[in-house]
Amino acid sequence: MEIIINDEKVDYTIENEKSLGDVLASLEGWVAENGGIISTVSVDEKEITIGQQSEHLGKNISSVNRLSLQTSTRFDHALSTIGTMSVYIDRVVGDYLKSRNIDDYELILEGINLIADGMACSLRTLHLRSMVVVNNRGKSLTEILHDLRRLIDLYEKQYVDGDGRQELQEVLTELQQLLPKVVNWAVLKNSLYDVEMRGLEVSFLKTALLDLESIAIRTIDKFERIGENLQVGRDGEALGDLLFVTEIMDEIIYVLQFFMTAYSMDSTVLSKSDLSMDELFAKFLAGLKEIEDSFRSEDLITVGDMLEYEIKPLFQEIIDLLRRVGVFIQ
Repeated sequence: MEIIINDEKVDYTIENEKSLGDVLASLEGWVAENGGIISTVSVDEKEITIGQQSEHLGKNISSVNRLSLQTSTRFDHALSTIGTMSVYIDRVVGDYLKSRNIDDYELILEGINLIADGMACSLRTLHLRSMVVVNNRGKSLTEILHDLRRLIDLYEKQYVDGDGRQELQEVLTELQQLLPKVVNWAVLKNSLYDVEMRGLEVSFLKTALLDLESIAIRTIDKFERIGENLQVGRDGEALGDLLFVTEIMDEIIYVLQFFMTAYSMDSTVLSKSDLSMDELFAKFLAGLKEIEDSFRSEDLITVGDMLEYEIKPLFQEIIDLLRRVGVFIQ
């Protein structure tokens, strides 16, 4: 059997593989190790769609003369998936939700499940946190996806009535409107050192900074809430808020590092304290680590004191830094 990957013949030694499915599984692992994913499969010059692959996987390899594969990077595949989701949303909103045909009920459920799963998979592949993708009303992708999952759970148990169709349409429209911003965040988060892609993410940088600043301002309230929840025994909620603070800080650091790289600046630029950006980040993260250790050892007094007197003021400095950087790049 001849094996072609991206129009080039490859040397492949048959070991324990007996079927076409065995060979594909082996090749899929090899492609994944090299940061890719198989996008199309052709058997003897005939492209096999995903829906048809199960019919061919059991074929004995002796019956196949030529296996051709096309691969793409996981980044490109994830972006392609986002484009496919946009098409699915158009179809669900434009056709199925307007129909009163009982048969379309299953199509609605299938469509919204594919949309939710595709979005979750793309976010993982692109290393994106949905919390930072927000619309012009401040609603995050996290909240929109939560609403979508809630509706999926509901309509797997009951028929989608008129009010349900309206709510589902609103949620899908919100998601559709955020997809361009998801793509922009994806480019920004996956090309810090890729000079060739620098133009797009620099143009998006100001929007990213404004969004992070607005999220960070709303995050201030979490510092007091963590302490309050710990005092009344709601440790799970406190840890959830602490995790949110850690993750948003990680996003802020990444974007500011991108700023310094894109504008060829060192970490002392735009700092209004004795600390450079790097020192400010290091001090904040060290404080979070100490809080985490104190949290696990149930030293709640230390957690409360550090949040109020050390972490919160540092976080406010970081918000001010985001604002100054945003003004600088105008």
